Amino acid sequence: MENHALRTGLILGIISILLSVTVYVIDPLLVIKWWFGLVALLLSLGFVIYYGLQFRNESGGFVSFKISYGYSMLTFVVSGLIGTVFNILLYNFIDPDLPEIISEAIIEQTAQMMEGFGASQEMIDKAIEEADTTSNFTTFGQIKSFGFALIVYAVMSLITGAIIKRKKPEFSDLT
Repeated sequence: MENHALRTGLILGIISILLSVTVYVIDPLLVIKWWFGLVALLLSLGFVIYYGLQFRNESGGFVSFKISYGYSMLTFVVSGLIGTVFNILLYNFIDPDLPEIISEAIIEQTAQMMEGFGASQEMIDKAIEEADTTSNFTTFGQIKSFGFALIVYAVMSLITGAIIKRKKPEFSDLT
């Protein structure tokens, strides 16, 4: 199980990097769009389910929830580690100005959203003043984000594990 999950996590991590590079070249501000996050999430789930089902078939067609959950979790963690290392390189070495650009766009988007909900200018100014989005792009911020991502990976693994698992019938040998 471990080798298959590690290989799948590596492939998903590389795909994640390629997607990040493509977005960076096209428009780095796509990463703050809600739909982009949703598409990335669905692609990740679909990828892990697809390869998880392959793993199940290679394992004789049956795999417990415990094994399928572990498979999914290991795949997501490996992929997440690869993505985190890439993001640290991107935000700190490849384009150190990018965090400031994204942070400004996040603040502008937040202000527009608050205006749309009828928030007063005072509330908007206070929210902007309290926003510290640039710290999310530091090495420590990326590591902290990975820690939070582990919780998301656990939930996603529950979902994918439930889809991948298949119990062996209890009386399959009585034919």
